[in-house]
Amino acid sequence: MHLDFKTSTGQKILLRVGLSAVSAEEAKKNLQAEIPSWDFDAVRTAARNTWNEQLSSIKIQSPNPNIRQTFYSALYHTMTTPTLYNDADGSYRGPDGKVHSNASFQYYSTFSLWDTYRAEHPLLTLIEPRRINDFVLSLLTFYEQDPNRRLPMWALASYDTGTMIGYHAVPVIADAYAKGFRGYDANLALTAMRETALGSRNRQDEYAKQGYVSSETGKGWRGAARTLEFAFDDWCIAQMATALGKTDDAALFNQRAQNFTNVFDPETKFFRGKTAAGAFREPFDPKAFSPDDYAEANTWQYTFAVLHDVPGMIKLYGGNEAFIRKLDELFNQDSDIHRYLVDFSGLMGLYAHGNEPCHHVPYLYALAGAQYKTALRAHQIMLLQYDNTPEGICGNDDCGQMSAWYVWSALGLYPVNPADGKYIIGSPLVEKATIQLDPKFYPGGKFTITARNTSNQNIYVQSAKLNGESINRPWITHAEIVKGGTLELEMGILPNKNWGTARE
Repeated sequence: MHLDFKTSTGQKILLRVGLSAVSAEEAKKNLQAEIPSWDFDAVRTAARNTWNEQLSSIKIQSPNPNIRQTFYSALYHTMTTPTLYNDADGSYRGPDGKVHSNASFQYYSTFSLWDTYRAEHPLLTLIEPRRINDFVLSLLTFYEQDPNRRLPMWALASYDTGTMIGYHAVPVIADAYAKGFRGYDANLALTAMRETALGSRNRQDEYAKQGYVSSETGKGWRGAARTLEFAFDDWCIAQMATALGKTDDAALFNQRAQNFTNVFDPETKFFRGKTAAGAFREPFDPKAFSPDDYAEANTWQYTFAVLHDVPGMIKLYGGNEAFIRKLDELFNQDSDIHRYLVDFSGLMGLYAHGNEPCHHVPYLYALAGAQYKTALRAHQIMLLQYDNTPEGICGNDDCGQMSAWYVWSALGLYPVNPADGKYIIGSPLVEKATIQLDPKFYPGGKFTITARNTSNQNIYVQSAKLNGESINRPWITHAEIVKGGTLELEMGILPNKNWGTARE
């Protein structure tokens, strides 16, 4: 719609808009329910108050206004999706195209799951727990109403766009269950996970048969990437099955979770595409963008893509020292990508922060015994790839995932495995952060992170205390946060290479 108005000097035009996916009549009802008044200032004030309350879920202290503005812009971005899709009376149009009335929950859509399962959804479990059960119910309702009976890959306006790869509704549901959210039928959830995984979409039938998805020149099958991402999702299903006592499902999906080993080449030390006959594809150029093997990435950007079994991945590379050298090589080489793609942004070496497959990589150092290198890389990325200007984000925000990375990292934490409830410690950008815990879900009141002496020079953790007790492990857990308490980090200009090396 395009509207033109002939106005006199100083004349104001007031416009109210109602939206509905059900009908124009419902849109009118939504308009009256949501904006009943023509009082512009009152509506604006109400919006400001609502957003101030929302953004107060995390309160930070930093003397740098650029950091404060960047942080709260990022936090705002994480709250823009998923989007509420039902009308004020609870009715919505489902994936079957039918109107469903009197829903007992809030129905959401706009699930950019390939992006947001990594950091945004784990963040929302902390700061917006009141929405988590509705997210899960929305995904399960989609499964029940979808003619294909499967969870969505990328839901938009209650329609599965089929964008990207994996079945990443699975980790969102599994993470919610592991964190105690129970406002849905858990057995139905496991059924939806299993049926989605065992279907034929996205060459999943080939994956089930041979343990990997093959690649063929010019087909764009993204074989290696699909294999790696399916394996992680399968691990999540196994965790859910174990929690529900479904031993057969747990055994099946734990076995499938190890399929990442089927695309690892021990000669080149890369995860590579394979032909249907089982041979690694040639010629091989690890710097080349290859849509036949990877999703919006090259070999380097997928070569650390095992989120659920980091010790197993480290073993493939020959142990901690060899693994750390491989990580160093990723960051330290030139940024010459053969056959460029717009998603290759935010480059540091061949680490591409502007796209999601790399987001967990800086935090892997900590799990190989070199937390100080995690601190260095995380701090560099925050300073180089984010700021408070219009160009202050290095790639497509992807419905808040890029911003969620910054929010976590500025706090000094990151969920490498988005469904195991562990947050790896990096290098806090803010001096103090307090997470306000919703008392309806978490009894702890608040959790505070303090980084003493932090600055752009003092980026290395010297020591840490959790609730007054010294810790030497480079992570804390979701359960520890939601009980309330404090994490105190002493920061310094030189790395303490011994801190964060404990493996308990």
